[in-house]
Amino acid sequence: MNIQRAARETGLTPDTIRYYERRGVLPPPVRSKNGYRDYSEPHLASLRLARGLRELELPLDQVALIVRVAHDAFCGDVRRALEVSVRETLVQIDERIEQLQRTRTRLRAIRTGIRSMAPESERVPGITPCACVRLVGGAAR
Repeated sequence: MNIQRAARETGLTPDTIRYYERRGVLPPPVRSKNGYRDYSEPHLASLRLARGLRELELPLDQVALIVRVAHDAFCGDVRRALEVSVRETLVQIDERIEQLQRTRTRLRAIRTGIRSMAPESERVPGITPCACVRLVGGAAR
């Protein structure tokens, strides 16, 4: 089947499929006489697996590894590769959540500071930053 149909069947865009091929996430399909890609059912299975793993936010290099293992190894190998990738991704997500929570706390403090300021307070352009700038810069914590 051609790339348009493969895209429809997998929920990916043709550009994403081409990108996955370039990055080695899936093996390149055979080419027909006219040079068009000819995707088989195993390619679609690989693309669906890759899509599902990316939806879980696994990095593309880990997705490529798991897709290769899924087609070249046994189920136990896939489980082990998936376990490692999921564990690493969870650590990264937890770190991002912590960073977002710190950012949210800081933004709330800035908003509170801005709301409590008089419109013209501490306004000396070019010499001393106003309280808004100090809040964002972290000086008025």
